[in-house]
Amino acid sequence: MDLTGRASELAEVMKLAYERGYTTGAGGNASARVDEGILITPSGEFKGRLRAEDIILIDRQGRVLEGKGRPSSEWKLHLKVYEIRPDVGAILHCHHAVVTGLAMSMVSSKIDGEVLAPLRESDWTEEAKIMLRDVKILPWRPYGTEELAEIVSNALKDVNAVIVLRHGAFVVSKDPWLALSAMDSLVEVFTINLVRRLVG
Repeated sequence: MDLTGRASELAEVMKLAYERGYTTGAGGNASARVDEGILITPSGEFKGRLRAEDIILIDRQGRVLEGKGRPSSEWKLHLKVYEIRPDVGAILHCHHAVVTGLAMSMVSSKIDGEVLAPLRESDWTEEAKIMLRDVKILPWRPYGTEELAEIVSNALKDVNAVIVLRHGAFVVSKDPWLALSAMDSLVEVFTINLVRRLVG
């Protein structure tokens, strides 16, 4: 596999996510599965100007094999998702204000376990239903922790999108570009739902 090419794709997808307003400059992360382990975005770097050389290669134990700096603090979560979902080739995590805010308005921030987002069948676009299958809203857990990695990976066993309260959304797909498409669909569905709530 061409690691440089895949690293370039990952950097470009993260830049586009930033430019579309899906995440903040410091927020969010993305990864792609490769034979050697995973390529993942760096911690603390501005997401709107990432380049292939900024992407970090880690093995399946989280050890850095190539790249400078530190991998995203969510690297444990990414590895756990890939372990549980062999069909997944890429993960994208964004902090979209509408998605995060609307999810928080749908359920109590004190929920103890995962809940299905209360979306009606009529709330879904056909594309979103295909891309995401469904979406789950999860309770807040501190970023970068085993706790967060555990609840997100477990929730993603049978859906392609989860939203963590006060944190943001994770989507999975076959490659970085399809992961961006999945995030497009999630943002679209939640924006539609917000509009419907506002206009009654």
